[in-house]
Amino acid sequence: ALSLISALFVSAWLTAPLRLLKDSVGKLKFGKLNEPILYQKNDEIGALVNAYNTKLRELELTAAQLARSERESAWREMAKQVAHEIKNPLTPMKLSVQQLERSFSPDDPNAEQKIKRVAHSLIEQIDALTRIANEFSQFAQMPMPSEERINLIELIKNVIHVFHDTASGSIEL
Repeated sequence: ALSLISALFVSAWLTAPLRLLKDSVGKLKFGKLNEPILYQKNDEIGALVNAYNTKLRELELTAAQLARSERESAWREMAKQVAHEIKNPLTPMKLSVQQLERSFSPDDPNAEQKIKRVAHSLIEQIDALTRIANEFSQFAQMPMPSEERINLIELIKNVIHVFHDTASGSIEL
């Protein structure tokens, strides 16, 4: 009986680091803050822990690179869309000026009307470009944080009240 009890304690002592490693691998999440395992012994389990911690750092670096790549991709797509939206008004503007240039004659009795029509068209297109630039500028600005005072004691009391009747434990303030 004594050897059985001592065998249980020894096996629990030997498998504790493996359970720690198993639990840490089970909690591993991509893109989240994962905690490295603190294990100082220089044995086989220590080698596993060091490999885990190394891969954890590589995973965090890869997640950061992926997030940066996604942001850059989103900005590239946004830049393409803005460029497209800017080109739309520019084409009619260019065509209007070219048409005026080809057909303008100072002796033409409708010359003033043609100039007014082209000027009106150009003003509309410039207004469209201004609107696009303003919308893009507003999109690029982050909203200002809204600060407010809160009563922490009341907030904590409300949280305690919500979890007051749970069977798994009790909360005291």
